Amino acid sequence: MKKKKIIRIDTHALLRLLHRGEAFGLNFEESHERAFITILQDVLSKRKHLSKDHRNYYHYFNDNLSFYVICEEIDEFHQIKCTIKTVIIERGRE
Repeated sequence: MKKKKIIRIDTHALLRLLHRGEAFGLNFEESHERAFITILQDVLSKRKHLSKDHRNYYHYFNDNLSFYVICEEIDEFHQIKCTIKTVIIERGRE
């Protein structure tokens, strides 16, 4: 059975998401939604922006933007608490 993910966003990550999303022409709601979609897709990054201590999720969107979401995860008995530490947005694929 797949565990439920509880996603929270760190204050630093929220500000970085706002700043980086605006640089690519995304409003805050769209950037926020894409970051959450990236985590829920549950695809780990294979070679870019890897972190030694945290999990790094990756998702490519059809408008040629790639989202890398770096999370600190705490695995509990029936749920996973995922705290977003930072979000990286790039043009192109991994």
